[in-house]
This record gives sequence, structure tokens and C-alpha cells, in this order.
Amino acid sequence: MASERLKVLIIGAGLGGLTLGILLEQAGIPYTILEKQAGELIPLGSSISLNQAIQPLFEQLGMLPELETISKPLSSMTFLKENMSKIGSLDLQSDCVRIMDRPSLYKLLLSRISPENIITGKRVCDIEQNQDGVLVRCADASVFTADILVGADGAYSCVRRCLYRDLRVSKQLPKSDMAPLAFDHHCLVGVTDPIDPIYFPDLTRDSCDMTVVIGKDKPYSWWLIPLKGNRIAWRVTYNLPTTQIRQEHHIRSSDWGPMQVQEMADACRNFVCPYGGTLADVIDKTPVDRMSKVLLEEKFFETWYHNRTVLMGDACHKGAAQAMLDAVSLANLLYEIPSTSSQDIQATFEAYYKERVAFGKAAVQGSRHMGRLSGGHKWTEAFVRSMFLNIIPNKVQQSILDKMLSHRPQAIFLPFVEDRGEFKAKSQTPSKRMRTLFGLCLPHIQQRDLEP
Repeated sequence: MASERLKVLIIGAGLGGLTLGILLEQAGIPYTILEKQAGELIPLGSSISLNQAIQPLFEQLGMLPELETISKPLSSMTFLKENMSKIGSLDLQSDCVRIMDRPSLYKLLLSRISPENIITGKRVCDIEQNQDGVLVRCADASVFTADILVGADGAYSCVRRCLYRDLRVSKQLPKSDMAPLAFDHHCLVGVTDPIDPIYFPDLTRDSCDMTVVIGKDKPYSWWLIPLKGNRIAWRVTYNLPTTQIRQEHHIRSSDWGPMQVQEMADACRNFVCPYGGTLADVIDKTPVDRMSKVLLEEKFFETWYHNRTVLMGDACHKGAAQAMLDAVSLANLLYEIPSTSSQDIQATFEAYYKERVAFGKAAVQGSRHMGRLSGGHKWTEAFVRSMFLNIIPNKVQQSILDKMLSHRPQAIFLPFVEDRGEFKAKSQTPSKRMRTLFGLCLPHIQQRDLEP
């Protein structure tokens, strides 16, 4: 089979790139991850939630107990006005969402990557591809070759930039993909050191009750998220006025350095904290190296692949959890690829796009709607927020969430785990390769998986 000699090069050691690496290793497909960050990989970020769509994969990989150790179940999301009066809340207890700090999840995934398969300090500056393979040039003059290149290097993807440059020259790039990213809000995030629960009693709960405060007469909203280990993940979002909306080519790295992080932290220190006191009580318990200022972009890219290069995660749509699901889809298809010919690679990429495009679009739209729900300050956004939280019945909300979580893909080259939950997952076709090698009487192939 082609997957036994297929060589994959992954650019970016983020959550999506690491997940793909873990899956390729399980599938027996050689891979190398190139990461621009030099030395020890230090993950940034605040919290991340993983729902039922991705948890079966962790169970397949034997990582679910560790995931549960570093996380809490998310039980509710409460919205407050700045005067602490309640706007409404979402009951999330039945959704089996686990929430954790992003660095802990990152370290868990990184621990499953063989050290020899990841090379740090490699900033990609150019790519070349033809019928025979793909070549990557790095800033330090090193060169890497592979059969397939996967761009998992985030919203500012160098792989995407190089790919789009070539497509633009050949006039194959859609106009919508030529436009730079636009940003209408940015945020400051952080995770505190362990805090004595006497100051924040909510930390003692087994579940996470998330709180979102909508600022009054100020374009800010702020989130407080109790985590495992008596820590709080927090986030302060600033909505740019329409006249100040910025684009990618106007963004300077100096806008996001330590001084700018401190400047934004100082600007929000006196915001009221729903646990009592002000945000200063939380910010001062957060190490400086655990705070970061980030842009929140919302764009769906139409072009995900060309020749031997394919994009996943933030390089083509939105969301770290979606990037991990991209990795499942791509790994399954690479496991089944018949050969390393350009024709078979193109067919594989096309199948990957068709499988994931609807979810990519939904992720971008969902992020946009969630941004308006959780931080919009226009009267129309406040009206929709109040209506959604207080008028739409819980059953309707639950039905919407169930449909969103019906796609719970598993790795087809590993034993399938039991499908959990009242709302059943969509059926998944078992591996043709596994059936060829071992026949249909595989203990992990369930009857539902053999249905058309």
C-alpha cells in the first residue's frame, strides 16, 4: 500500500499538526513536523473546550483518562451585565464538553510525538512542488522533501501564502482568497497560578461554570473560566470600532509584544470581577509569560489544496478543535491512498475537502455568531443574546447542539470505540485496507459501520 512508503511533511506543531502526527504514527505513515519556534516548545493561550465530536478519538488513542485528568466538564455558561445582573445562561451539562487550559492539552499531545519526528527552529520561507514531490526551503537554508506537504501553521500560514502566490500567478486563485484577513476584535488571554479557593469558591466545584460579563458603555467583554488545579482561565475581548477594523497587511508584530500586553492588562484591571473585587485580582495571579494578546480572525478560505500541498485548521478555516477533526479525516484518507501519484493525491485531497468543507464553514459562522452572542454591544446583538438565552426553549437549543455533534469521526485504522450519547453519530465506513488485510470479521467493525 502507498501509505507504507508515503512520506508526509507537516508544517506547524500546533494542536492540529500534533494530532495529525499522532495519527500518522498509529497508521504507520512516516512523517516529520517542522516548527518555527526554536528550542523548547512553550504553548500559549487560555482555555479550550473539546466536545463529543473529538472525544472518541482520544478514547481510541488511549488518552481519554489523561484528558479527563487535566479537564473539567463544562456545566453552564452564564452571561452578566457589568452591574452583575443576569442576562441569561446556557445549560451545558448534557453535552459532555470538557474544558482545560490549552497548554495542558498541548503538552499531552506533544508527549505522544516521537522526538525524532519533530524539528524546531525551522521557519519555512518557500515551497516548490511538481509531479514527483514537494520541497520546502527554510530560513536557515535547510531543505526538506516529501510526497505530501500539510500546512498546519495557523492563520498566518506561510504554506498558504506560498501556495496562493503560485496559484495567483497561474490565475487559479479565487478573488475571495486574495483578500487579506480582517480583524474586528482582539483579546488578552491568560491562565493564573493556583489560587486559594477561599478567595474564589467556584474553583472547588467538580464542574466548570463559565461566566461572561458584557461591559457597559465600553467595547469590552470578559470571561472567567474555572479550571482544574484551582486555576482560572480568563479572556478580555476588545471590539474595534468599525472605523478601526484592521487588515492583515496592516498588522505589525510590535503591536503584540510584551509592552502591548501590559498596556491592555492595565486598561482592564479595574473591570468588575464576578467572583468579587476586580480583574486585577486575577491578572496579578497570572505570570507574565502566561499572558498573550491575540487577534481573532474570521475568514473561510475556498482553496485548501493544490498539487501535493494541503491545508488544515486555521490555515483554511477556524478553530483548534476543528483542526484536530481535520487531522482525523486527512489521516484516514492517507491511510487508504492507493499510490503516491499526483492523480491519487489530488483525489485524496478532493475527498478531504468534500468531507470537511461544510464543517469548516460552520466553524467560521459559529465563531462569528458566538462572538456576537458573547460580546456584541449593538442593541440588535443585545436583543438576539437575550432572546437566545431566555426565549428559545432548552430543547431547541439542545437539538441544535446535537445535530452539530452528529459527526464524531474515528480513526479507521484503530479499533472503533463505543458510540456514546442519546443522539447517535453518523455511520462511518471502515477501512478498505483493513478489510482487505484481515477480512470483514474484525471485532472493531460494528454492524452500523457496514451499512451504506
